[in-house]
Parts: sequence; structure tokens; C-alpha cells
Amino acid sequence: MDIRQLMTFRTIADTGSFTQAATLLGYTQSAVSNQMKHLEQELTAPLFIYEHRQLTLTATGKRLLPLTENLLTDYQAIQHLASDSPIAGTLRIAAPESLTIYKLPPILAAFRQAYPAVQLQITNATCRVNRQQLTTGETDLAFMLWPALTSTALVDHDLGPIPMTCVTSPETTATFDTLTTTDTLPWIINEPDCSYRNQFEHYLWQTAHQRLQPMELWSIEAIKQMVISHVGFSYLPTMTVQSALQQGQLRAVTTPIANEIHAHLLTRKNTTSQPLIQAFVNLVQARWQNHVSVAQ
Repeated sequence: MDIRQLMTFRTIADTGSFTQAATLLGYTQSAVSNQMKHLEQELTAPLFIYEHRQLTLTATGKRLLPLTENLLTDYQAIQHLASDSPIAGTLRIAAPESLTIYKLPPILAAFRQAYPAVQLQITNATCRVNRQQLTTGETDLAFMLWPALTSTALVDHDLGPIPMTCVTSPETTATFDTLTTTDTLPWIINEPDCSYRNQFEHYLWQTAHQRLQPMELWSIEAIKQMVISHVGFSYLPTMTVQSALQQGQLRAVTTPIANEIHAHLLTRKNTTSQPLIQAFVNLVQARWQNHVSVAQ
């Protein structure tokens, strides 16, 4: 077993493809296959299996992945022992679309300027998927929009509340009650796992035993354009609609909903003390509240 085999294993797990891993690493596909063959022989167990035409990790592969991440992190630290800056390596960050677009760009730019030896890898998914990937070692840090969190394996850095706004186009003067009790406009929102969608729908059910039939779009920008075009109404993080509100493209609707949505930065307990992880957490905490969201 050597470090190149483990790097290849992690890259295959990240990309879900032997071909893509070979391209990223600069190997031939046969070289990648041979590395995995030797690694599986040494472990006496397969690491990958094809299910429904997709390459997935076996049980052994899932156990090996977080161990590989820890080992490669230590390997990167050893490589940079003599470096002027001890902060180096690859940092994988998972975040929802809203934070990636409206909060993270200046923060990531500041981090890159402070730590140029760090390679950042950013992925987008739902908050639930981001948390799952952190737990399984597929990412190093995960941002979430969620109410209070409890976990025995993760450290929650609560970044504070995220204001929410119910929006329509300026073409209607409908109130919250009118929007939620009549067919004035359709309810447009994103995926069922979305925390602020759940907050909105939970309020309607708790107060009126009412459910709206949503029009689901998995892009905040698509939702905004639909609402601006008077196709429906939505309930979104204020930072995502602030510019459109100021320009008169959207109208804010007062709601009685008690907002419990916070931004969270999650880390695994066994990585929190690592210099690279701690440097990123410190920078995010220092800049979060003073950062003005990116205008769109």
C-alpha cells in the first residue's frame, strides 16, 4: 500500500468515475485500475461496486474513506513542515446555493489571499446532503441553513440568524393571508429538504392545518425570476432577494412566521484542531457578521 493508491482511491470516490479520476491525476485508466486492484488485494475486500450503472463505495470503501482523508491530511502536513506557512493542503467545502452565491465569494477570496498554499474545492448540494457528506468524510466543512443542530460527531459553529422574506411581484398587493388561503398565486419554492420551506409549511400546518401545493424549482435564481415575472410567490433568505427588492422588481410581504433559521458551519470533531480547518473557521467567524451580501 502506498500514498498514491490512497490518493487515487479518494479521487475515484470524489468523482464517482475511474475515467475522471485518471484524467484529474494524469494517469492512464489502466494505471488507475491496477492501483485499485492492488489496494483491494491488500485489503482482501472490494472497494467499489456498480449499482444502477453508478460506481459506489462498498462497506469497506465507506470505512476506508474517512481513514484515507485523515492520512492524506497528515501527509500534506508532513510535506509542508519546512514551509514558512504551516497552512497548506486541500480544503473541501460543501455549501447550499444561497450561501455560495451571496455570502461566500468575498470570504473565500480573503482566505485564498491569506493562505495561497491552500487549494479550495467547493461543492453545492442541499443542507442535508452537505451534512451527510461531512459525516462520511467526503468533505471537510459543511455550511447549512437550519434551526438549532445537535450532533455527537460534529462541531456546530453557529454563524447567526438568516433573515427570511416572503416575496411577490409588485403587480399584486396580496397579503400573507390572501396568498396562503386563496389561489391568487402559486407557491414557488425549492426542494422538500429545504429548511426555510419546512419552516413556512410547518407554520401553515400548525396554525391552520393547511398545505400548499408547491411549484418546485431547485434554483433560487429560477425561483426569483418566476416571482419577478408574476408567476407565483416565494419565501426566501432576504440576502437572495435584497437587490431585487431595492430595484422594485419584488415586493416584500409581511408574515407572522417566527424565523428560526441560522447559518451553521459544521466540522468533524476529529478535525477541528487541525491548523487548516481552524484557520478557515476563524476567518469565517471573523468576517461573517460584517460581510455585506453580494448583490445580484
